[in-house]
Amino acid sequence: MTLTVGQAAKIDRAHIVEDAKFMAHLDLDAFRASEMGKTILREIRKEGGVKLDAMVEIFGFDPFTAIHGATLSGNGEDEDAILVLKHKADNAKLLALMQLDDDYRKTEHGKHEIHGAGDRGGDGRGYVSFVNTKTAVLAGSRKLAVKGIDLVNGQESIKQIPADLRKIAKEAKTSFLIAHADLKSLKGQIDDDNLRQMVKKAALVLGESDGNLILSLAIDSYDADTAQQMEAMVNGLIGFARLGQDENPEIKDILNGLKVTRNEVNVSIRLSIGVDKIFEMIDPA
Repeated sequence: MTLTVGQAAKIDRAHIVEDAKFMAHLDLDAFRASEMGKTILREIRKEGGVKLDAMVEIFGFDPFTAIHGATLSGNGEDEDAILVLKHKADNAKLLALMQLDDDYRKTEHGKHEIHGAGDRGGDGRGYVSFVNTKTAVLAGSRKLAVKGIDLVNGQESIKQIPADLRKIAKEAKTSFLIAHADLKSLKGQIDDDNLRQMVKKAALVLGESDGNLILSLAIDSYDADTAQQMEAMVNGLIGFARLGQDENPEIKDILNGLKVTRNEVNVSIRLSIGVDKIFEMIDPA
C-alpha cells in the first residue's frame, strides 16, 4: 500500500519497519515541484553555483535532483532508526568515496553488500547497503542494515499506514513532509513530563495548497479534559502573540492563518500562509 498525497508525494509502507513507533517521509520530488522549493533551490544555486558544480563533480550526482525521497522509521529504542532512500545517484562513485575511509569494511547479507565506515569504536560509524540501483538503506548498525535490506525486499514491513496519518495527509495538495509518532509507546524516550502525560499520538504534514504553505498537526490526547487543556494552552499562546501584532505585521499574517479545533480527544492545529508572504518575511526586498 502506497499513500499518495497530491501528485508526487508518496510514502510506501514497504519502507516502514513492522514495529515502527515513529515514521517520517520527506518527498523531495514534491518539494522541487512546489513554489517554495523552486524558489529556495533557485536561490541556493545562485549563491553557491561554483561550489555546487564542484560537489557534483566529486560525488557524481547533484544532491538537489538525485534524491527522490527518504523514509525514516524505528521502534524508539536507541539508535534503532532505518533510513530508506530512493535516488538516482551513482552508487559506484559513492562507494569509492566510502572506501577511502581507513575504517571501511564490507560484509554481506545474502547477495547484498553492507558497507561500514567511520570510527569503529565510537558513535560515528554508519552502514549503507545499495539494495538495488535506485534504493539505498542507511543505518547505525550492521544489524539494522540487515533489517533494512530485508524490509526493502518485502519482509517485515508495517501492515498499514496509521489512519490519522492518512487523514492528515489530505490537508495539503502537495506534501513535502509527513510524520507520525506513537508517543504512548515512546514515553521512555521523552524527557518532557507534560508531553508524556498529555499526548498519546501525533501526526504532521508540511506542504503546499493553492499558493499557500500548509503546516498541519493532529494530536490525540488521553482524554477529553486533556484535549481541552491543550486547546486552551494553544489559544492562550495565540492570544498573547496578538498583543504585539500591530508592531509586527508578520505576526499578524501568521496568526490570521492559524486555526485550532478540538473534537473530543483530538486537537488539530493548522497554519495556512501564502508562500509569497513567507519570502517577504525572510527578505522584504
